[in-house]
Amino acid sequence: MTGEDKEPGLPVIRLSMRLAKPVAEVWGTFFDSLIMLQWLGNEVTSDIRKGGYIRFLGKNAPTNSEIEDTWRIEKFMDGRAMLCSWGIMGVDTLFIIRFSQESAWTLLELKHGAIPVSASKLHIPEHWSVLLANFKSVLELGEPAVRFDYSDYRPLRMTRYDSKEVRQSVVIRAPPSLPFDVFTNPEKLRHFVRAEKPKVDRQYAGIYTWWAEGKGPVLFRKMSPEKEIEFSWVYEDEPETIVNVRFDAAEDSTVVSLHHYGFREPEDAIGYDIGWTSILSELKLVCELGESGIARVSDRV
Repeated sequence: MTGEDKEPGLPVIRLSMRLAKPVAEVWGTFFDSLIMLQWLGNEVTSDIRKGGYIRFLGKNAPTNSEIEDTWRIEKFMDGRAMLCSWGIMGVDTLFIIRFSQESAWTLLELKHGAIPVSASKLHIPEHWSVLLANFKSVLELGEPAVRFDYSDYRPLRMTRYDSKEVRQSVVIRAPPSLPFDVFTNPEKLRHFVRAEKPKVDRQYAGIYTWWAEGKGPVLFRKMSPEKEIEFSWVYEDEPETIVNVRFDAAEDSTVVSLHHYGFREPEDAIGYDIGWTSILSELKLVCELGESGIARVSDRV
């Protein structure tokens, strides 16, 4: 990493996650190559030791031309922590993952920095959220939450032919009433979108705000209890767009389908694909486990 890349102000990602398993089991599962196939990549090879590596390939692996396909293990503290380098935008960034026992829980802590400012449109924090949510889901539910498709993920090289909409979905093992309630209940919204004082008026044209005015949802355009909601979306100086969410029963589960549309140009949708994947993955954890267990702290060097 060059001196310029180390200048103060470069973003640092901090995430923590609670897991309902003892440290020894979480540690062993995290480095199990067969388990990694469910949350890290479709092809995974590894050499778990200091000086070793973890390589991930395939359409669901977090790699593209700007994000390298390998974590190089710089330090390895067996049963406790791992320090790795990960090439992003040509820069060797460093991240550390720590595991510690807290009562009946394992606390997994991630710190990744400093991310080059030029990588902001890659939305690395959301990718980490999806990876960790999928690991927790595999560990505690036996299946990944939502796997992101990286096969055509190139936010820094968009063309006018790219899509101007976002479509994502998740299968939740619960009747439609539960994910609908989590999506529209101000108390439960706090658990997966981390909104301190969301406002929800469950009716057509009712107020629907997560974080603050001008930072996300605005008003309900459709409200069909346990079936469908649609709301307007405005984030800072972006033009207004629309988010539609359907809750369709499928035997003993619910398919939650999200469609975010109305973007003027493909570039306007950058970040929403991985952002909505992150939110839907935590929605599944909240519905099936009672909480996502994931916390994020914004920080800078």
